[in-house]
Amino acid sequence: MDLLDWILAPLQPFIWRPDRIAWVCALLLAAFVLVLLVRRFSPWPLLVATGAWGAFAVWEWYAKAKGWNIRVDLFLIYPVLIILTAWGAFSVVHKR
Repeated sequence: MDLLDWILAPLQPFIWRPDRIAWVCALLLAAFVLVLLVRRFSPWPLLVATGAWGAFAVWEWYAKAKGWNIRVDLFLIYPVLIILTAWGAFSVVHKR
């Protein structure tokens, strides 16, 4: 396994699969609503992560429709998704 395969391995189940990305988006949205109802505060960073995954689903659908097979864009998208998702999760766990 070379370095590129190692870096992209966690994202592999989502490449050219906008349906799976939409499921992640739906789960994050459900978590947002649950936290909003149970903890009675607005975890807006979680909503930002939900929007990022939703935008990624649309982008992946577009890339699949165009048949793009060289995906340099993932080097930019993947770190942003990880950072925003971690920020959203951290904001729910460490609410002051």
